[in-house]
Amino acid sequence: MRFTHCIIALALAFGASVMLGSCGSKAQKEESETVAAPEAYSVAAFNATEFNDGDTVLVDGLCSHLCAHGGTKAFLADADTTVQTPLVLCLATDSIGGAFDAECPGHNITVSGIVRVNSATASEINAAIEKIKAAQEGEEGHCGTEAKAYGTVGQIKARLDEQMAADPADSIVKLGYYIETLSYTLPVE
Repeated sequence: MRFTHCIIALALAFGASVMLGSCGSKAQKEESETVAAPEAYSVAAFNATEFNDGDTVLVDGLCSHLCAHGGTKAFLADADTTVQTPLVLCLATDSIGGAFDAECPGHNITVSGIVRVNSATASEINAAIEKIKAAQEGEEGHCGTEAKAYGTVGQIKARLDEQMAADPADSIVKLGYYIETLSYTLPVE
């Protein structure tokens, strides 16, 4: 009977060592399979990259402006102020409470979100031109920060005219991209 107990004890000890050994190798395997977090784009890199509508990205930039109409739009500039690049428009979504924190301007923030293609038709561009003319004549309008993201309406109209001269059936101009913001981080001070 003692011999049987010794055999059982040895079998249990061997089984435990095998289990511990396999747990160790499993942990090592999981560690090696861990995927590194995606690196954030700078504003310049974001503007230089072609995306598909619906791609998910991280973008780091200086929040240069926050829309005064509810904080629903944040504009990111390149943190390197010597680099002149278009701004990146980030739209607030319900996942961040529908608005950006009023503390964002002047801080570097990291935005995580979904890339969307921003485009306009000829009639939308013409309507925007009329809206700007009305704003210049004293009617209430929005600030001109979006022009820093996509170009002035005149520049956009010139792109549309050039595109329609090449292909009259194509009346849609790709203005660039914007981000539907899913989350963002402000530096902790």
